[in-house]
Amino acid sequence: MTAANSTHIQSFWRQTGEKRTYDKLNENLEVDVLVAGAGIAGIASAYLLAEKGFKVALLEAREIMSGTTGFTTAKLTAQHNLIYDELINRYGQDMAKLYYQANMEGIALARELAEKHNIDADLEEQDAFVFTQDAKNRDKVKKEAEAYEKLGIEGAFIENLPLNIDVEAAVMMRNQAQFHPVKFLNGLLKELETKGAKIFEHSKLMEAEIDGEKVLGKTDAGHTVTCRHLVQATHLPIDEREENFYSANLNPESSYALAVKTDKEFPDGVYINADLPKRTIRKMKADGEDYILVGGESHPTGDGLSSEKRYKELKTYADELHGNKEVAYQWSSHDYISADRIPFIGQLHPDEQGIYTVTGFGKWGLASALTGGKLLSDIISGKEDNPYQELFSPQREIKEMEHVEPKEENDENYPDSSSAASRPEDLQENQGAVMKVGGEDVGAYKDKGGSVHLLDLTCTHLGCGVQWNDGDCTWDCPCHGSRFGATGEVIEGPAVEDLKKVNE
Repeated sequence: MTAANSTHIQSFWRQTGEKRTYDKLNENLEVDVLVAGAGIAGIASAYLLAEKGFKVALLEAREIMSGTTGFTTAKLTAQHNLIYDELINRYGQDMAKLYYQANMEGIALARELAEKHNIDADLEEQDAFVFTQDAKNRDKVKKEAEAYEKLGIEGAFIENLPLNIDVEAAVMMRNQAQFHPVKFLNGLLKELETKGAKIFEHSKLMEAEIDGEKVLGKTDAGHTVTCRHLVQATHLPIDEREENFYSANLNPESSYALAVKTDKEFPDGVYINADLPKRTIRKMKADGEDYILVGGESHPTGDGLSSEKRYKELKTYADELHGNKEVAYQWSSHDYISADRIPFIGQLHPDEQGIYTVTGFGKWGLASALTGGKLLSDIISGKEDNPYQELFSPQREIKEMEHVEPKEENDENYPDSSSAASRPEDLQENQGAVMKVGGEDVGAYKDKGGSVHLLDLTCTHLGCGVQWNDGDCTWDCPCHGSRFGATGEVIEGPAVEDLKKVNE
């Protein structure tokens, strides 16, 4: 493989939204509620708790919105590909309807908060579509439309789209939305500041300990945050305790996106296919210029196949779909899918009061994260009539679903991401590879200055072997989704420690 794609990895949302910065926590702190993780789930939880009068601290291990939320497709929708027919089959109509309502309430809450605080978040109502171009998937789409009818979801089965593609069938869901997540959450952060919340970046929660009626959260700098309640709005909880429940029931997946400049009008609506390879599409605007977002290429994180190739596949698709002037931004996203495709929101462990989790959104977390923040604020404030507590409870009976979204196949279209170089010095600049050094497999990376960095491939979370990601220049863990920079620093958990260096 050649050196990594020359297009810089940048999120459209983070580049076109205001960048808010905060200090690192440099002292011990005492609050009512500590929220760890500053994506949409964490920021929404912190905001809704502060609204109820709680004294709140929000900690982010890296930068605000530097995880999944800042690298999303920004569809605010209850249409999570093909899911409702499967939910009915597994859990019954009542629970499937509850899942739909939970997401619709998240969309409504986004609208309410944007209006209440005068947040210009480019929030627009859109119809959402799942389509297939494969005759073999027509019946699945038809069954999904029938599920909509059973649940009273406003939508329809259709056989064409206003896109430059031929389709076999599609199912439409009305009254969905799209927005700019960074602009929206910046508005909530401003409100948090006015409510006296303490917000910190580059402050990593390393462990949590229950001490009587208090919870002690300890950071990587050795400071302690004492609180009554701790919300872990992170990929995986930092302290799993029993049998690694969350690691065993959440599977990490990666996907990719391009923001493509265009001078041709693109139709309204947000679109995703039910086929392989995955494709998701919507339009955007920034600074007076029109863009389309083309995403997809989903796969298990850390599969060792070329993500650079995946970016190229998306560019080819964008060209064929609509033509493009320029790929302005490209980025990848990493999320966790639960065994039944329903998030875990609630008490982290059944026998421990005071620590909560919100995770497992399965790449569809924008609406349900807002509802999840409302659920946690109700639980923490003692309000016991939230209708979604049982639906999202980590302690629920999990009925594993037949994963109706097909998996990408590991074939010749996606070559191995490793370089052909057999010695570290033979690598090109900004290139990495797994290779033998001193008889052992190590991770080798040559930086842009020509210096070589050798790394132990053992993930510091639970010991799996990481793989090189040639499109993003990262080392990714195939077991639980931890990601490390090219020189070994943690950039996404659940790992909290960097990869170890290897001396030649």
